[in-house]
Amino acid sequence: MQSTLVVIKESEDDSLITLYEARLGLNMFITSESLDDQIEMLIGWTSDEIALSCNRSFGKETVEEIFREIVSGSKRLYLSKYPNIVVESVFENGVEIFEDIDFEINQDGGWLTRLGTTWSEPSVVNYTGGYNLPKEAPGSLKQAAVLLTRESYYAAARGDASIKLVVHKESRVGFFDPRASATGGGGSGAATPARRAINDLLQGYIRDLGAM
Repeated sequence: MQSTLVVIKESEDDSLITLYEARLGLNMFITSESLDDQIEMLIGWTSDEIALSCNRSFGKETVEEIFREIVSGSKRLYLSKYPNIVVESVFENGVEIFEDIDFEINQDGGWLTRLGTTWSEPSVVNYTGGYNLPKEAPGSLKQAAVLLTRESYYAAARGDASIKLVVHKESRVGFFDPRASATGGGGSGAATPARRAINDLLQGYIRDLGAM
């Protein structure tokens, strides 16, 4: 099954945590404008890294998703944007079909189940899904983001070999490359405890279609 996603209305914010939450995670209660800029940059980077690791974006967006090459006999369409799914319209091979009559929505899993028959192509779903970030981000996602932001910040301060330094005007920002620790780079030999905890926290947000 292949799907094409067209974003109609982008999410207002993709950050998984707020600046205040990041400060708490860093035990940083007295700060400065330049330091806040650095932390906000790390929040953006770590939020994006988590989205890439989970192969999904979490911010609430309105999209049109077109499904083709649907496996014969398939009764489920797996939507890219979930949970909090609000379906505006579904067209199957050019014919509109309707919720609770022709299909049902599984909010947690993020799929549509065809009732009475199987899906045919093309199936076009217009819907809104995802979280209003950062407020609605689940606690485990926030925890992963705090851990990754904290690890990145202190790794930059230590001058780890896995740090890439970005300099802009008077700001100097270090970015931690997690692949280095996960593969033994930088002399670590193994993933850090924080990295293992982050990976464990994110497992519930990674969809394994092969197991479904």
